Amino acid sequence: PAPGADDARRRLALLGAREREVALAVAEGRTNAEIAAGLHMSVPTVKSHVSHILTKLELNNRVQVALLVYRAGSV
Repeated sequence: PAPGADDARRRLALLGAREREVALAVAEGRTNAEIAAGLHMSVPTVKSHVSHILTKLELNNRVQVALLVYRAGSV
């Protein structure tokens, strides 16, 4: 595994199932509208999930979410 993969997986495990789905979509570079359409939720709900992800994982932006997901080997 990549350096830090175990730590990244532990951090992602803090997320709920739906938050993990959103985090994976963020890592794939999808916009909020694309995530909403793909996961059958509203854009405000996606924004809420992204906000919760950033808070729970103590990250500042979507790029950091994507890096963590990649580090965990989830994408």
